[in-house]
Amino acid sequence: MQLTLSQKQNEYILNASHRWNLKVGAVRSGKSFVDVAYVVPSRIRAVAGLSGLNVILGVSRDTIERNVLQPMREIYTDELVGNINSSTNIAKVCGEPVYCIGAEKASQVAKIQGSSIKYCYGDEVAKWKKEVFDMLKSRLDKPYSCFDGSLNPENPNHWLKEFLDQDNLDKYIQHYTIDDNPFLSPEYVENIKKEYAGTVYYDRYILGEWALAEGLIYPMYQDALVKELPDGKQKDHVLSIDYGTMNAFATIQWTNIDDIWYGHKNYYYSGRDTGVQKTDNEYLEDIENHFSDLINAYRQGVKEAISMGGYPPSKIKVIIDPSAASFIALLKKTDWAKVLTADNNVLDGIRETASAMHQGKLKIVDNSEMKPWKKEAGGYIWDEKSVEDKPVKVDDHDMDLTRYFVKTMRIVKVKRKYTPIFN
Repeated sequence: MQLTLSQKQNEYILNASHRWNLKVGAVRSGKSFVDVAYVVPSRIRAVAGLSGLNVILGVSRDTIERNVLQPMREIYTDELVGNINSSTNIAKVCGEPVYCIGAEKASQVAKIQGSSIKYCYGDEVAKWKKEVFDMLKSRLDKPYSCFDGSLNPENPNHWLKEFLDQDNLDKYIQHYTIDDNPFLSPEYVENIKKEYAGTVYYDRYILGEWALAEGLIYPMYQDALVKELPDGKQKDHVLSIDYGTMNAFATIQWTNIDDIWYGHKNYYYSGRDTGVQKTDNEYLEDIENHFSDLINAYRQGVKEAISMGGYPPSKIKVIIDPSAASFIALLKKTDWAKVLTADNNVLDGIRETASAMHQGKLKIVDNSEMKPWKKEAGGYIWDEKSVEDKPVKVDDHDMDLTRYFVKTMRIVKVKRKYTPIFN
């Protein structure tokens, strides 16, 4: 198979002869392909027979399989690139044993503690636990030991950037923007730039820069406001809930019209503001009253289906934080709710919500009921005092249930189609 590499990828092969060799930059810029296509197999073969372990570290074993081993297998076949043994964490690569270890938890340190490592490849390094990386540094103890890695940049105060900025480090660090990959279609590049425009993710995932998350999290929120629900075919309705007892309890109804989701009806109650805390049963009663049109329409549809011998309509999807165990149990007893526990990955949810607004897939009806959403969006900011990316946790209940909805319903589908980098 003939491999076609970009100028940037060839530069890496020529210059990555140091102890620490890393590619930092944009998504889909070709950073990891040169590793699986050339660097990792070459490094493993170069140290074959020498003492020490070969290691591949990634966020998890699943991401190692998806991002490293499977693409390598497609090039070199499964005879040269094996599967990870579930008991030993070893995969055979080019005839050599390679330990494949997830670095998402500090407990993973024990798996490399005390071992001498001759070669390590790191995938998505900025997402690792610092303790794992610190242990790795002490294990690369052979004169010929080296590390290759790739990552998307994050906060400029990130522990990894502090390490990479050291002057006395034996390092080669290469920077990528999305335009460094000539094999992507212009249409794909244009679309992904639009998805991240106006957010910190544009600086990181398009320009490949270590950028501080600051200011409004959704600076484009006003562009998502519409005056009213448009005419069109309504395909589906979903409720998403941010559960609170003394903190606010909020629920928004989302309606799909012509493949665009509209938030247009909002139940919002704060026990802290009113001084009166409600029970789960009282909240359920409030929801059934506030969204009675939707729930009664479902119940009527069930009656009509039964009377005609047909199939009843699907229950109304209700997305809720999985920590709200007592209220989830109550919802499951109703005749109308299909409970979906929310995907509560905060940063991924924020990124996908921003993309959904930019793509025009998420709209908010600017009516009296949605005033809490509008107020929260206008004050939803990054915590600039934190060394990690996180929102300021003040009045963010509608913001939380919005990202629950977007992330769980996969409103923004990740585009994987691209022109192959080899032929």
